[in-house]
Amino acid sequence: MFGRRWRRLLRGFRYIGPCRCGFGPHAYYVDDRGRVVHAWDIYYYDIDYLESYLKELIDEKKALEEEIEKIKAELERLKREKRD
Repeated sequence: MFGRRWRRLLRGFRYIGPCRCGFGPHAYYVDDRGRVVHAWDIYYYDIDYLESYLKELIDEKKALEEEIEKIKAELERLKREKRD
């Protein structure tokens, strides 16, 4: 937990005080947006991962929307054929 990854994750955070538990490196930080976060949350707060995951989800949503449009078009075509 105290390796290079931990120091890299602290970029963009400002220390504001210790945790009340009194054990270990627990502390509270403020991020660039003014949100107060606990040190434990920062360790799992990997912005690069979240941004890339969000991009993947947006791309997947777009692909699914395109697939829905294709299915709707096919359904309309089949309805027209059935009427004829």
